[in-house]
Amino acid sequence: MLPYPFNYFSSIAGFKKPFVNRKSLTWFQLIFTSIFLISLSMIPVAVQNASLKTYPLTTFVDGVFDPVTKEVMDDITENAKIENHQFSYAGQQSTHNSKAGTVLLGKEQSTLEEKLTLAFGSKQLIISKKGKKLANIQYQHINQAALKNKKSLSAAISQDWFQQNRVTVGLFLVLLSGGLLTLNFFIIILGATFFLYLTKKSRLFSFKTVKECYHFALNCLGLPTLIAVAAGLLFGQAMTTMITIQNILFVLYLVIIFYRTHFRDEKMKK
Repeated sequence: MLPYPFNYFSSIAGFKKPFVNRKSLTWFQLIFTSIFLISLSMIPVAVQNASLKTYPLTTFVDGVFDPVTKEVMDDITENAKIENHQFSYAGQQSTHNSKAGTVLLGKEQSTLEEKLTLAFGSKQLIISKKGKKLANIQYQHINQAALKNKKSLSAAISQDWFQQNRVTVGLFLVLLSGGLLTLNFFIIILGATFFLYLTKKSRLFSFKTVKECYHFALNCLGLPTLIAVAAGLLFGQAMTTMITIQNILFVLYLVIIFYRTHFRDEKMKK
């Protein structure tokens, strides 16, 4: 018998070993292996997050660019200028109000309003809502070229916001991804364990304890997880695609193993 963790990795290959070797690990080793598989799944997500150059600000502030109407954008294009990371405004209407919010051009925000407000000051863009400052963005990628249309301006604002809050946003994305991966992991592993344990009283199957069922499900999840991680690292697949690959392969693996073993120890002795 191989020592841990080699005995686990030897149990995830083939269509009989996951079932035959369903009693080799202790509960501590099973829990540690579960944490390992979840952590392994997060590696592609962390790598992809590290390579991000921008992230949509709308993910964190709903409808943040709605106050930038066509009228506001026309005014910005005609009368606003950004030079040496400084914003200047030569127009007459520095305040634009709409149902979506307020846009201030070339003037500092004296008080934080209840409405969503984008204040394009001389040195920075301040976004506030409900009396709270949501973002304080320096003009870096927000340059003269970005003032041509709403799409380019929104993209530049999002890029500057992300670059100036990279650590916080990156940590949030990793934690969010980790939470979703963990949730998916326990849904499929505990779901499989539950349904396998229901066969305990049947003479047709050999599962007798919760530990056996969990161990077997964990064995079946090992190879699909490795394939999903490889897809994420080598082909840059998104987290949702990785989860889909993992789940489909897990179910397929279970079906093939059932076909080969019928979940009966007697079948293995023949």
